[in-house]
Amino acid sequence: MNRKESKLEGLSEIRFGSMIFLFRMAAIPLKMRKVSTIYTVYMITVVICFCSMFTGLSLDVYINRDDLGRAMTTVRLLLTMTNIMWIFSYCR
Repeated sequence: MNRKESKLEGLSEIRFGSMIFLFRMAAIPLKMRKVSTIYTVYMITVVICFCSMFTGLSLDVYINRDDLGRAMTTVRLLLTMTNIMWIFSYCR
Protein backbone atom coordinates (compact mmCIF):
# COMPACT_ATOMS: atom_id res chain seq x y z
CA MET A 1 0.00 0.00 0.00
CA ASN A 2 2.85 2.40 0.70
CA ARG A 3 4.18 1.75 -2.74
CA LYS A 4 0.88 2.75 -4.35
CA GLU A 5 0.75 6.01 -2.31
CA SER A 6 4.29 6.92 -3.34
CA LYS A 7 3.40 6.40 -7.00
CA LEU A 8 0.41 8.71 -6.61
CA GLU A 9 2.53 11.31 -4.87
CA GLY A 10 5.02 11.27 -7.71
CA LEU A 11 2.18 11.50 -10.20
CA SER A 12 0.82 14.64 -8.56
CA GLU A 13 4.31 16.16 -8.65
CA ILE A 14 4.50 15.46 -12.38
CA ARG A 15 1.02 16.73 -13.19
CA PHE A 16 0.96 19.80 -10.98
CA GLY A 17 4.66 20.57 -10.72
CA SER A 18 4.41 23.98 -12.37
CA MET A 19 1.50 25.04 -10.15
CA ILE A 20 3.30 23.86 -7.02
CA PHE A 21 6.37 25.80 -8.13
CA LEU A 22 4.29 28.97 -8.65
CA PHE A 23 2.69 28.62 -5.22
CA ARG A 24 6.11 28.25 -3.64
CA MET A 25 7.34 31.33 -5.51
CA ALA A 26 4.36 33.23 -4.06
CA ALA A 27 5.55 32.16 -0.57
CA ILE A 28 2.81 29.57 -0.02
CA PRO A 29 4.51 26.41 1.31
CA LEU A 30 2.57 23.80 -0.64
CA LYS A 31 3.64 20.15 -0.31
CA MET A 32 6.69 20.95 1.78
CA ARG A 33 7.79 18.50 4.42
CA LYS A 34 9.51 21.11 6.60
CA VAL A 35 9.13 24.88 6.48
CA SER A 36 12.51 26.57 6.20
CA THR A 37 13.89 29.22 8.53
CA ILE A 38 13.98 31.75 5.69
CA TYR A 39 10.27 31.25 5.10
CA THR A 40 9.56 31.74 8.82
CA VAL A 41 11.54 34.99 8.85
CA TYR A 42 9.75 36.09 5.69
CA MET A 43 6.31 35.46 7.20
CA ILE A 44 7.20 37.33 10.40
CA THR A 45 8.34 40.27 8.26
CA VAL A 46 5.12 40.16 6.22
CA VAL A 47 2.96 40.20 9.35
CA ILE A 48 4.92 43.08 10.91
CA CYS A 49 4.78 45.11 7.68
CA PHE A 50 1.05 44.47 7.26
CA CYS A 51 0.25 45.46 10.85
CA SER A 52 2.30 48.65 10.63
CA MET A 53 0.76 49.52 7.25
CA PHE A 54 -2.76 48.89 8.52
CA THR A 55 -2.13 51.03 11.60
CA GLY A 56 -0.52 53.81 9.57
CA LEU A 57 -3.31 53.93 7.01
CA SER A 58 -5.96 53.91 9.73
CA LEU A 59 -4.23 56.81 11.48
CA ASP A 60 -3.92 58.67 8.17
CA VAL A 61 -7.67 58.35 7.61
CA TYR A 62 -8.34 59.58 11.15
CA ILE A 63 -5.93 62.53 10.96
CA ASN A 64 -7.09 63.63 7.48
CA ARG A 65 -10.81 63.03 7.98
CA ASP A 66 -11.52 66.66 6.99
CA ASP A 67 -9.92 66.18 3.55
CA LEU A 68 -12.41 63.85 1.87
CA GLY A 69 -10.28 63.19 -1.24
CA ARG A 70 -7.22 62.05 0.68
CA ALA A 71 -9.30 60.03 3.17
CA MET A 72 -11.09 58.17 0.37
CA THR A 73 -7.80 57.47 -1.41
CA THR A 74 -6.37 56.04 1.80
CA VAL A 75 -9.50 53.99 2.51
CA ARG A 76 -9.36 52.56 -1.01
CA LEU A 77 -5.76 51.46 -0.45
CA LEU A 78 -6.59 50.16 3.03
CA LEU A 79 -9.46 47.97 1.79
CA THR A 80 -7.43 46.65 -1.13
CA MET A 81 -4.49 45.65 1.03
CA THR A 82 -6.81 44.05 3.60
CA ASN A 83 -8.40 41.91 0.90
CA ILE A 84 -5.00 40.87 -0.46
CA MET A 85 -3.72 39.88 2.98
CA TRP A 86 -6.94 37.99 3.74
CA ILE A 87 -6.53 35.89 0.58
CA PHE A 88 -2.81 35.41 1.23
CA SER A 89 -3.47 34.29 4.82
CA TYR A 90 -6.17 31.90 3.66
CA CYS A 91 -3.82 30.26 1.13
CA ARG A 92 -1.10 29.76 3.69
